[in-house]
Amino acid sequence: MRILQVGPIPPEIGGKTVGGVATHVWDLSRHLEKRGHEVAILADNFPDPPEIPVIKEGVKIYGFSKALVLKHLPSVLLNIITIYKLKKHFGDLIGITGVIANFCYYKYVLHHFNPDVIHVHHLEYRFPLAYFVTQKKSIPIITTVHSISSVEFESDPIRKERNLKLIKKNARLAKNIIFGNSSRMHKFLGLLDNKEREKIHYWLIYYPLDTSLYYPISKYEARTKIKKHPQKPLILFVARLDPIKGADTLVKAVSILYQRDKNLSFDTLIVGSGPQWEELRTMITKYALESQISLEGAKVYPDLLYYYNAADLFILPSKEEAIPYSALEAMLCGCPPIISTNVSKDLLPPAEYIYQVPPDNPEALAEAIQLGLKRDWNTRGIVEYARSFDWEYGTRANINAFEKVYMQKN
Repeated sequence: MRILQVGPIPPEIGGKTVGGVATHVWDLSRHLEKRGHEVAILADNFPDPPEIPVIKEGVKIYGFSKALVLKHLPSVLLNIITIYKLKKHFGDLIGITGVIANFCYYKYVLHHFNPDVIHVHHLEYRFPLAYFVTQKKSIPIITTVHSISSVEFESDPIRKERNLKLIKKNARLAKNIIFGNSSRMHKFLGLLDNKEREKIHYWLIYYPLDTSLYYPISKYEARTKIKKHPQKPLILFVARLDPIKGADTLVKAVSILYQRDKNLSFDTLIVGSGPQWEELRTMITKYALESQISLEGAKVYPDLLYYYNAADLFILPSKEEAIPYSALEAMLCGCPPIISTNVSKDLLPPAEYIYQVPPDNPEALAEAIQLGLKRDWNTRGIVEYARSFDWEYGTRANINAFEKVYMQKN
């Protein structure tokens, strides 16, 4: 089967943005390729690639090429009705230049790869492009709703309303939708009326992990590798530095702990990059925590293997979390997590393996950190739980569920 994934790729593959969705798209693509499928990725976060397509581990990656768009601009005249429909569908959310450029990009990739099925990651902006470009060919389209943050966390009420209208319009067109957790599924379906819900076929498929990449190693070895104190307690945050992820809550929690007890001694490592970097650096200076908190920058495998193994606790106090990849990766290394209560209940390990705290609550997080550093954790149980999400052999998630969706009659 020829399967086209439409979504981002992680930085280690050439993507310019980071996040769990990019990791999921790449892992899904290469595991499908190992199963004997022909797989390509339309990667809109891979600008001006050195060639089209770039081939990695057997997967064809089509980056966004300005030269390619310019070359195919004449085809716009032959598809003026489709362009008009797309612009009307997006309204003010995308300008006509963006619609035309993306139309040319999608048109080329779909013609060049000629997929049997398309899997679009995110319903909002990618789905309409795939849908309108393939409308006449009737290629089955599967869509994964990874989040609805464009509605949940949009501060501009006008843009929020426009995003909601776009999601509802897309939902009327989408027939097959995958959700990665039940919380996300219920929130999304709650946006629709009964008639809209009845027209959708939807599946709950947990996101698998590549468990071969992360595993327990000596804490001494890990800390030596990342040049950290071999015995001092260490807590770790790994995520994009975005307000949704809650790194600012962690900084405030650490400040609370040191205000309570000046003799405390533990290090905090914040791994990631993103728009909140300067704000976090300012906060760390404000609270005089320069010697306690280190902004480590973005890291990828294999560096992350050492960071996870070096840590005594992993912290992810996010306001919204579609795929808690970093928490599960830390657990594969035996590191116990403290995560937000906003993580879907069906993704949570047994209570003996985690602490949960409300988002935006530094006092609760400070208390959990203090308890977590003193607790005797069941490391073996933590590792085994994370391994249940293995791509090939997982009992909670594996690749078979995706293949069944691709092969069902649309």
